[in-house]
Amino acid sequence: MNYTNIRYSVMLNDAQYEYLSNDLQGINRMKCFHTFLKMAVKEETAVSGKGFSAVLQPGQFIASKGELSEMWNCNRKTAIRIVGEFNRMGILQSVPTNRTTVHTLKCLSVWFTTQKTIKNTFFTYNPVIKPLAAPAREVSHATAGNGVKADGDNRGD
Repeated sequence: MNYTNIRYSVMLNDAQYEYLSNDLQGINRMKCFHTFLKMAVKEETAVSGKGFSAVLQPGQFIASKGELSEMWNCNRKTAIRIVGEFNRMGILQSVPTNRTTVHTLKCLSVWFTTQKTIKNTFFTYNPVIKPLAAPAREVSHATAGNGVKADGDNRGD
C-alpha cells in the first residue's frame, strides 16, 4: 500500500537524543536515522535476493553496509561504526544474515498516515543503553621553540 502524509511517533531518551544531534564526528546522525525511518517497512513484506529471503515486519528493513555507505556518502567503516553505535544506543537492532543485514527500529512506536495508524511491535519503551566511548585522540605535548610546552605547562616532567 502506498501510504501518504506519514508521521512518526519516536521516543528517545536524553542519551539517544544527544547522540543523534551530535555531528562532531563528521557524519549527520540525524540524517542516518531519517534514512532508517524511511526504509522501514510499514506492513509485512517478503523480500528475496541473491542467496537470501526474509519476511520483514513493520519496523524492519534490509540494508547492507555498502548500501548504507553509498546512501550516506561515507566509507564502509563509517557506516559500520554508525550502525554499531545505533545498536549500542538502543535505537536499532541489527541481525546479519548470509547476504545482508536485517535492521529493526526499536524507538519508533507508531506511524500515523492518512490511511491508518500502524504499530511497530518491536518498539522498546525503556531501552538499555550501553555508553559510547569518545574516539581516542592523541594529545601532543610538543614544546615550543622556547622550551615551554605548547599547552602552557612549564613544569619539569
